[in-house]
Amino acid sequence: MGSVHLQPLKAGCSDQRVEIEWSDGSHSRFDCLWLRDNCRCDDCGDPAIGYRRLRLTAIDPDCKPRALDSSASGLNITWNDGHRSFYPSDWLRQHSYDYDSRAARVFKPVPWDSALRAAPPEFDYADVDGNERGLFEVLQRVRDHGLCFIANAPREPGIAEAMASRFGFPQESNFGRVQDLVFDPGKRSIANDVEALKPHTDEPYRASPPGLLLFHCVSNDQSGAGASLFMDGFELAERLRGEDPEGFEALCRNPQRFRRHFENEVDLIAEFPILSVDEFGNLCGIRLNDRVAAPLAIPSQQLRVFYRGLRRLLEFAEDETLMHRRILEPGDIAIFDNHRILHGRSDLTINGRRWLQWIQIERGDFYSSLRILADRLGLERNADPLLRGAYG
Repeated sequence: MGSVHLQPLKAGCSDQRVEIEWSDGSHSRFDCLWLRDNCRCDDCGDPAIGYRRLRLTAIDPDCKPRALDSSASGLNITWNDGHRSFYPSDWLRQHSYDYDSRAARVFKPVPWDSALRAAPPEFDYADVDGNERGLFEVLQRVRDHGLCFIANAPREPGIAEAMASRFGFPQESNFGRVQDLVFDPGKRSIANDVEALKPHTDEPYRASPPGLLLFHCVSNDQSGAGASLFMDGFELAERLRGEDPEGFEALCRNPQRFRRHFENEVDLIAEFPILSVDEFGNLCGIRLNDRVAAPLAIPSQQLRVFYRGLRRLLEFAEDETLMHRRILEPGDIAIFDNHRILHGRSDLTINGRRWLQWIQIERGDFYSSLRILADRLGLERNADPLLRGAYG
């Protein structure tokens, strides 16, 4: 809900709640304890910069205003203990917590359609390298659509890490900081598996799966076939919701256990719903990777409907008409949200060399960079949490 030109006309307090009538005729209600807890004066401090000194244990739960008055700039309150607080109008509107206000602030990603699937966002490396505006636009497309391509990057190792470091901190795992996917039939690796790799999300067996993934094609002199596949997991989930609401709900409510075990190296187990929605029913994350699915442990009365929903979701994930297919050429970079986008690969027939570098970035750092870049460029930014991710 917008705050521009809105002013509090009058304010009053009853039943330990302050009610404000705004210039557009709308009303906001704030609990007195909430207001006192959110004072940002010099004495109380600001948690946004890590200097909050006020503690909830120091506040009287029955606090109430001794005096309050509203002006065009905001709300002044003198509390019954003598403390004085000021709440700017824009701040109050931005943080109003009634249902409609919270629902209006939630980020709602739009599922792919045929046009976006045919032509996902793409930029030229020259327009992104060293260009903050270009980088901002790339990150914005990833935020909005989950996927963006960059073409004509240098065909050399290290580019993936350099690019990723511009909007986050590369995450290290048991696979390393930067993973090289090089076709070498003499080694055991998923990079050497010539069979098709069904679209999936990476590493759902981690409590916090990789956030943003970045693939850079360093070389690809293959004379055979092989295409990267990308799908919008939210589009698939919305199709399931429209066709089988009960199956959709079963995948949101019940956890799936995932496991990856390399003897004497890792034994990773996580249990989360396949589909994550927020309190308003908006999709915010997906974990879909039946190659690492462990036995279900859910109420027996939910098992059949769960399997029904999962089977249909997997059928959608195998529907070629819902895929974006692309042979990554040397210099191509793909950046995508692993909590939304499914990725896979068609059958490979390789007679030459294929080398991809792969790196992952934490979601919070990605969104932080998006906000900071917006501030630097003087553009509109979003201070609310964005997609929560696949955490149930």
